[in-house]
Amino acid sequence: MGQACRANNRLARGPKKGDLKALRSRIAALERHLSTDRRDQILTILAGDSQMPAAAAESNLPVAGSAGGPGSAGSASEEDSPLYGSPRQQQQVWDGIHVQVPPMTPTPIPLSFATFKFPPTPPSPPKRTFVDDLMRADLDQLYFDRVHPNMPIFNHSRYFARSRQNSCVDGPHYILCLQYAMWALAMALSSQFDSSRELLYNETRQMLEGLDLTEDDMHSLRIEQVQAWLLVAYYEFARSNYRRASISAGRAFRLVQLARLHEVDSAEEDGDPVLTEERRRTFWVAYCLDRLISVRNSCPLTLIEEVICTRLPSPELAFQGGHPLQGCFLPQAIASGDHNLLSPLAELAILVTISGRALSHCQVSSVERASGSSSLDFWLRHEWLDGMLARTLDSLAMNMPMVSAMTNPMISFAFMMGHATTIYMCQIVEGSGMDVQCRPTVAECRDRATHASREIASLAKAHEHIGYFKAHIFLPLAVSIGASRLTADRQRGTEVPHTAGNTFQSPGLEGEGDCRPRDEFQCCMDALRKIQSFNSLAREHLAVLETQEFAMCGL
Repeated sequence: MGQACRANNRLARGPKKGDLKALRSRIAALERHLSTDRRDQILTILAGDSQMPAAAAESNLPVAGSAGGPGSAGSASEEDSPLYGSPRQQQQVWDGIHVQVPPMTPTPIPLSFATFKFPPTPPSPPKRTFVDDLMRADLDQLYFDRVHPNMPIFNHSRYFARSRQNSCVDGPHYILCLQYAMWALAMALSSQFDSSRELLYNETRQMLEGLDLTEDDMHSLRIEQVQAWLLVAYYEFARSNYRRASISAGRAFRLVQLARLHEVDSAEEDGDPVLTEERRRTFWVAYCLDRLISVRNSCPLTLIEEVICTRLPSPELAFQGGHPLQGCFLPQAIASGDHNLLSPLAELAILVTISGRALSHCQVSSVERASGSSSLDFWLRHEWLDGMLARTLDSLAMNMPMVSAMTNPMISFAFMMGHATTIYMCQIVEGSGMDVQCRPTVAECRDRATHASREIASLAKAHEHIGYFKAHIFLPLAVSIGASRLTADRQRGTEVPHTAGNTFQSPGLEGEGDCRPRDEFQCCMDALRKIQSFNSLAREHLAVLETQEFAMCGL
């Protein structure tokens, strides 16, 4: 009896009935409340307080007081939220009680999140401009008709043989880059391809710059890359701005030096004579461009004359026939004065060499005046250059008669550059401040400069027979120098009147290129106006000359 009473008075162990279930419910409610609060805070940051209800409604996330909020059945836990990690497809265990977690559904991005700017994606590779066989043939023909006479780099048959290969089997597409550059420059000197010209030019530059990124110093520099950059520089002088063209030209000059084109004939070569001649001609085209840029800008030269060990180009017929003749070196050609077997490119190289020497003469004289060390060396250099220029022009007129200028634009341009150098030499004397000491010499220089300016005016008018599309890209430089001299003579009142006996006519062009006194300046201006639509150099020089003319007329 006593043991039964003690058993009945023992306290029951564990929680009361229902307490454990209530505790678990409170824990689950607390977890849901914490999960909802943290999601609300993040949505508030993304969408802003004013857009919170709309953002929460669109994202299907529970909000306090709404269906699925705290106290709602089937609400996901914090770890299952898409804001904190991937969904768990397993069951959670709580003291032996299994709670099934529903799978997570994708959450839409709030509307305000659309204003977020993602980082730009890398550009996709450019699509090559489609050039069909007919267009390719047309552009090749256009190039050899209008560009090649002033840039005679390629052997025709070799080029067409290489173009059929399309590209190299291994490595970058050097030949394709060169073809694109050729076609872009051909388009620049035409009107029917004006709509696709800029697109092809941009693709050419991008391809060439891509070659620089993939180049390996262990491999030799390909000549096609040098030639392509030269063509791009000429294109930019014609159709783009002068600064960009000068930078591209400087890039080409450095590639010329890296390819060692200034010493092609430093050693006997047993290779293909046609390819060797193409290397020579590539160098001399770059050399002429360097002199023309420097004379226009009065800036130092890049390709130094004293280290050149590359022979002058072979005559054109021998080169195109596949059997180029071995030319002489530049100092030998200048010293001998024999231009009998020289090609037009060689003639131009000799004349721009004298122009480059005149530029150096001007720069040295400026340094001497600044340092106060002026001496008789000025006149010694001047007379030496003046005599060299006169002999070269006489030899050019003897071996390349002016009738040849009617068919070859490079010969015409070579004559113009020779006369422009004569005017430049006179400008050097006038700017030296020595005209008081040597008045007879200065007066003689001015007479020769006036005659040279009339020669340029006549050649500019005669160029109509060749066609201005075939004109050299730097033709406006020579025309502008002649027109400026004519304007200066009119301002000084030193213009020599023409008579029936001294009316100027170019040899071999009687009745074709002669200009009357009051028409000489207009001959130059008309030539620049006719080519300004496809030559940016012409537009620049024309604007300067028009400004000078307006100032002279008092407008």
